[in-house]
Amino acid sequence: MSHKEDFFKSCLPLDTETNSNQYKVAEIVEAGFVIRENDDWTVFQELYKPVKFPIPPKVESICYITNAMVADKPSFVDSKDMFQAVVDGYAEGYLVAHNHFYDMRVLENHGIDMKNHTWICTWRLAKKIFNGLSDIEETNLPYLRFKLELDVPIEMHCHRAGNDSYITAKLLEAFVTLMEDMDIIDKSLPYGPQIAAYAAAPIIYERMPIGKHKGEKLSEVPRSYWNWALANMDMLNEEADNFDADFAASVAACLE
Repeated sequence: MSHKEDFFKSCLPLDTETNSNQYKVAEIVEAGFVIRENDDWTVFQELYKPVKFPIPPKVESICYITNAMVADKPSFVDSKDMFQAVVDGYAEGYLVAHNHFYDMRVLENHGIDMKNHTWICTWRLAKKIFNGLSDIEETNLPYLRFKLELDVPIEMHCHRAGNDSYITAKLLEAFVTLMEDMDIIDKSLPYGPQIAAYAAAPIIYERMPIGKHKGEKLSEVPRSYWNWALANMDMLNEEADNFDADFAASVAACLE
């Protein structure tokens, strides 16, 4: 088996659909994952009934999971052992998600133990690989699916947990090929540790991601603005929920 295929077999791409975009209160209404078999990915997904509050209409309109669909389903917490068992099977491998922070926090809040697992975030890989490229307009999963022309059946709609897990897996395949072409990966060595280390290293932004200077090169943003930002911007405050370690590292590099 090649290092590449060995890596894919060690990965568990997963996704959750929830009744809120706030991870502290969100309840899982669908969980999914894909497993590598015969050089492709097999999809698994299950629906769950939320306990604290129903699925809001806005969420129903995005994921097409309705309260009627989950009315007779168990809650995720009541049936989490199966999901935990699958996750435990990858303790020596990698959990993969697009914006892993959200899924990780939601799953932790539902009692899934992942403290000994290594995550690879394809959203982070996208931001790193495409850093500074003007023709990549977005890094969300639906956009990248079509921008990169991933081999995903058109009827496989986004915002369903199993489908998004599959799309994430295909995106990971595309990124591994790009990383090979960019000589980020040494093909003679195991892929997993190389990809995990690349994903974990800080992303040094070339251009300002937000605010009145959005799109400008960080090196051209006035120092007076940085003085204000360091004192007032949550993205640069380690105590804030939306602290951005990459942005902080980028600003620090810019001010050296």
